[in-house]
Amino acid sequence: MTTAVSTFSELSSLPDVLSGSSLASSPSNLDFLAELPTNALSDLLSTPTALTTQSHTLTSSLTALTHTSYPTFLSLHHTSTALLTSLSSFDTSLNSLINAALPALDDAARIFREKTGPEVIEGRQKARIVLEQHDKLCDLLDIPKSLSDDEEATQGLPLQLADSLQAEIASSLRSMQLILLNTLYEPARKLPAFWKAVQFLRRMKAMHEDELALVFISARIGCLRDTLDGIERDAGIPSNPGSLEFKFPAGSTIEEREREIDRQADDVARFLKKYIDIWREGAYDLVTQYTTIFLDRSHAGARIAPPADQDAEASSYIIRQTLPSTLLELLLPTLRSYLERAYPHLAPLATQLAYCSSALARVGMDFRALLSPLISRSVISGFARDVRFGVGHEWSGVLAKHVTSRPKPSTPSSWLVATPNSVPAFKTLVLSPSNASHSPPQVLTAFPPLAKMLNAYIRALNRLRMLAPVDALSGVVDGAEECLANTGHGLLQYAKDWRDGDAKEIQILQAAGAAYTRVLVPWLQRAIVEGDRQSAANGAGDPDAGEESERELSFIVREWESWLGSTGI
Repeated sequence: MTTAVSTFSELSSLPDVLSGSSLASSPSNLDFLAELPTNALSDLLSTPTALTTQSHTLTSSLTALTHTSYPTFLSLHHTSTALLTSLSSFDTSLNSLINAALPALDDAARIFREKTGPEVIEGRQKARIVLEQHDKLCDLLDIPKSLSDDEEATQGLPLQLADSLQAEIASSLRSMQLILLNTLYEPARKLPAFWKAVQFLRRMKAMHEDELALVFISARIGCLRDTLDGIERDAGIPSNPGSLEFKFPAGSTIEEREREIDRQADDVARFLKKYIDIWREGAYDLVTQYTTIFLDRSHAGARIAPPADQDAEASSYIIRQTLPSTLLELLLPTLRSYLERAYPHLAPLATQLAYCSSALARVGMDFRALLSPLISRSVISGFARDVRFGVGHEWSGVLAKHVTSRPKPSTPSSWLVATPNSVPAFKTLVLSPSNASHSPPQVLTAFPPLAKMLNAYIRALNRLRMLAPVDALSGVVDGAEECLANTGHGLLQYAKDWRDGDAKEIQILQAAGAAYTRVLVPWLQRAIVEGDRQSAANGAGDPDAGEESERELSFIVREWESWLGSTGI
């Protein structure tokens, strides 16, 4: 009985024990303790097991979380530590600023004010006194000039002081004039600085208006010329005509030669792009500055300038007429020297030059008509160079290998045709009118030398297609036909010199001649002319600009046809 009473007493005191512990500090624990007496005995008996299971589950979950997310906990720890360190450092720095730096700054400012304040105040007082006595000082400084102008008043008077003062004033004026003139020669100066310098020179009456304009233009053109010379010097690109000749390693392919030409053209194109940009900016600024300072009479400051007489107007007219040509002399010779060497990049350079001309046209310097011949000449020269390095080199190598450098020329069947036993029929060696100009004739594949030569022409024409001005058609056709004529002449001479009476070899020579005269030459002529007409349809110019009289190629073709006719073809 005593044991039961004791147990009941312990049970009855359990809520008190729990309420006095830390478990009762949570609202959820209090709810659990309040609900616990109402539970059934079975629930009470199963509660320890359930709580133990949940404890193990939570422990396992926490252990797994610790294993999987320990980088996050470490990062959080490092971040928290860094944040606390930063906050501590910031607090230290802020305390140092408030307690040490700001008082020191205040002391320094006070010392500066005490030491320099009286000097600044004294300087301001002197300046104020000079301003107050400005009229009197001007009158005093004008006395030597007025006395020197009045010869009768100065006869017999000792004017050493006046002469000394006048000499000092003249020296100061000369020094100021030199400083103002040197301002016109400074490259980095802009319109406001030039405007002020010219206005001061006008007030000083240092020179006539037309002389001042010539000095200004000469100074600015000199600065622009020095800048452009520096760009050309830094580029390190030779401008002599001999530099246009390229030297290639022996046995180099067409692709390798084109890559070497393009590599050198890249340097030239970069130089020209920078040169044109600098020239455009300098020329535009010069014309705008000259117009604003010397021609815009509506400007407020222009009232200071002396009235323009007939001579001044004539001088101004001459300057306006010669200024564009003088500026273009800084651009056009460089374009003539370098433009054709940038042949693969002529399209972007032509666009840049068109933009440059349009920009200068807004200030009265439209020089687009001068650019077209330069670009056309560069296109013709570049295309002729591609043909010479590609077609000419390829064909001369073939002739050297099979004809000229051998004791006895190779047989036509060994190099002129791909398969000697399957020479195309003569009726197929005619260019069909339906054959498109952009589709090479497949029959030429039976003649490897002609096919390789045609591929070299196509490569040159594809590079030309990026920029093909119509006024360059005549030169492009001349370059292509000149190389075609050389090829046809060499092949014809080989055919005429062939002394072997073998009918099969003669048939191969006849087929190769027919493929050259009736397929290759007509297709290339059509491809060049029709490609140019397509450019004209897109707004490039007149499609009839490339028509010319008979050339050497026509003579070679007639010679071939005569030889083919003499052999029965």
